[in-house]
Order: sequence, then C-alpha cells, then structure tokens
Amino acid sequence: MTNTELLDLCNKMGVEAKSQSSSIIEAQADRLRRRAERDGLTRPEQPEEAKPAKKTAAKKSTSKAAAEAPAEAPAAAEAPAAPAPAPAVE
Repeated sequence: MTNTELLDLCNKMGVEAKSQSSSIIEAQADRLRRRAERDGLTRPEQPEEAKPAKKTAAKKSTSKAAAEAPAEAPAAAEAPAAPAPAPAVE
C-alpha cells in the first residue's frame, strides 16, 4: 500500500491524517488494516511512490528575479511637492 493510498483510505473512512506519519489510535489503525485487506490494497512488496517533477531553472530564476526587483513607486511619491511661494506684501 502506498502512502497516497493510505491517506485516501483515511479520508474515505473519516480518519484525520494530514500525512503518512500522522498519529492515529490503535482502534483506527485496526479498522484501516481490515479495510485495506478487504479492498485488496495490501501487497507483499511496497510499490514505488511516484516522485514529483523537479522544478525547472526558468521557474526559479523568474520567481527569484521578481523577489529581488524593487517595487516601483509613482513619481509623485518620491519627493513632496514644494509649497507655493507666499504673495509679496507691500
């Protein structure tokens, strides 16, 4: 039985498990074992898990460049406007 099959079975039977290393009580483990045997999910040898695809270099460089690029601010926000000169009083 693969880890994915085990997690799917847990979800079907209402057993909360976030990963294959989640702790469950003995009664739940017994129920899961019996159901896996009844459904034919157990095998004499553990099958290989499908490995996730590796990320490409293009994706890494794109996200890295986006993280390093400073955010552009509008020109008005760069420097405050100078106050208007006061009218000359004579």
